[in-house]
Amino acid sequence: MIRIKAGKNKEKIVQGLLTLLGTYGVCCLGNHAGLTAASFSVVSIPLAATVFWLLSRTGKNLEAVPEGRGRRRRIIFAAAASFLFSVTMLAGYQLQVNKMTESGFLGKGLLLLRAVCLSVAVFPFANLLFEGFEKAGEWKPRAEGTRWKYGKVFGISALLIFVCLVPVWLAYYPIIMSYDFHRQINEAVKGFAWFWPYQPLAHTWVIWLFLQLGYLVGDIQTGMACMALFQMLVYSLAMSYAVVFLYRIIGKKWTVAAGILYFGVFPLNSVMAVCTTKDVLFSVLFLLFVLLLAERFFFAAGRKLLWLDLLLIVEGSLMMQFRNNCFYAVAVFGIVWFVFAARKEKLRVLLLCVLLLAGGKAMEAGIRAALGTTLGTAKVEMFSVPIQQFARVGYYHGEEMDPETRALLNSYVPEEDWKDYNPPIADSTKTSVGVTTFAEAWDGHYAQLFQDWLKIGMRYPNEYIDAFLELTRGYWFLDDRSYAECLGYGMEGRMGTIYTYNSSAIVDGPEIAHESKFPWLEEQLEKIVSANVYYNWPVIGVVFKCAFYFWGLFLTLTAFFYLKKRRQALFTMFPVLYMATMLLGPVVQMRYIFPVMVTLPILISLLFAGREDSSAVS
Repeated sequence: MIRIKAGKNKEKIVQGLLTLLGTYGVCCLGNHAGLTAASFSVVSIPLAATVFWLLSRTGKNLEAVPEGRGRRRRIIFAAAASFLFSVTMLAGYQLQVNKMTESGFLGKGLLLLRAVCLSVAVFPFANLLFEGFEKAGEWKPRAEGTRWKYGKVFGISALLIFVCLVPVWLAYYPIIMSYDFHRQINEAVKGFAWFWPYQPLAHTWVIWLFLQLGYLVGDIQTGMACMALFQMLVYSLAMSYAVVFLYRIIGKKWTVAAGILYFGVFPLNSVMAVCTTKDVLFSVLFLLFVLLLAERFFFAAGRKLLWLDLLLIVEGSLMMQFRNNCFYAVAVFGIVWFVFAARKEKLRVLLLCVLLLAGGKAMEAGIRAALGTTLGTAKVEMFSVPIQQFARVGYYHGEEMDPETRALLNSYVPEEDWKDYNPPIADSTKTSVGVTTFAEAWDGHYAQLFQDWLKIGMRYPNEYIDAFLELTRGYWFLDDRSYAECLGYGMEGRMGTIYTYNSSAIVDGPEIAHESKFPWLEEQLEKIVSANVYYNWPVIGVVFKCAFYFWGLFLTLTAFFYLKKRRQALFTMFPVLYMATMLLGPVVQMRYIFPVMVTLPILISLLFAGREDSSAVS
């Protein structure tokens, strides 16, 4: 009895210490978020009581988990996820409020130490999450009476999603002409020889095609309206295929209704579907590639496998024409797939991936030859991160650095650009570098560039770290606002979460007018996508954040590893690798995360596909 009592007292002491650490971590988070009045005050007493209760409940929950590896595995995964989440929240608030993280080894050490403390308070929620993953992995759908035919689900879903998009199209009639449309429409007016690969040639050709239709009917606005209808059609067909896939996996009729509402009604999806940016068609092709890949991984055999491989090559080659960085994601995924494929499948996987990459490059060359354009690609796009790192060093330390370092930095990013450094977006600085120093200092001088980049980085490591974190913050910080405010936001400028301004002016020609046929709906949608009113929506506001989908993708992959679902984990690596390429991009925007937004439900559904044995991935 004495031993038991002593043991329980020891547990209570440990739990008390953990409670203090967790409470301290939450208070630190409050401080970073600007809630200094609540931190370390009387408010911390009920906070500590809540943390203590959560830890107590979590301890009892873990006692129910079988001894040995099962419990340890849960604790390790939940603790790791809690720590990563805590680091992102603390670093994110430091950047958002203070414009920088704490510098030096001491500053970064304190950040990690506070993240450990905060992760104690986060751990009970992470434990519940992984418990949910386990239940999802063991879930088996009950018979639900008569099962709907997949063809019927596809047809009805496509029709209803399209119908849901029609009011949005009328609200933004003829189409949302924003982002790079002003450049592409002028290239389309001038002709094929003026098509610049700064934007995918295939997408500029699509704009040209509907411009010609406008000329044919005598109204350019009608041509752009037809482009919107075309996008709505292909979007609806692809999303209905996704709805069918969800129904096949989960087997519940409510998934059909949920899929239609998500793809057809959710404002971010429906507004993006009628926007001229290349990301719409790319997202459609990306989703189709993922679905075809899923068919191959989980359903195909025999001759069907051969036809799927051929379809993957053709569809994947087309997909790569709408996003240059997608080629690199496919290439790395091919290597990962080959390494982890079963021995009997390695040759086939290798051949498929080689043909896929070759097909992408061949199609690109064919499009360029058919159009007759000789304009080169904008190589400066690849250097967004180092450009921002150089600019940040100049912005914060330009006046104090020695003449030699100042001259070296100026040779890469001109001094006049340092004062205009905008942490969440590289576009303005990148554009300046592209026409000033790029040819002499960047292009083709990679060895010297790397040497100088490393030299400056050794002197200003914190600025390098913070420049990268600022440029990617919208992806990993759940309370981030920079992705929706980097160039401003509001009903007047129409540059919030999704850009809906009109940039359709043609040089020496008319502007394609925006004439809403449904002004009331446009105003309601503008409150969301331009004025960002979802900031004030408790709980559901988070689904309008880029980071929500980034974390959803990361946690889905983590769940597959946790459940030892190797095939699902390998399959999920493709969208994860594509997401990784975006971390090197010039800015975080909702349109960039759009492919992940439409694909994530497919990946999550595979959690309910049942446990997988330990056989090799095929």
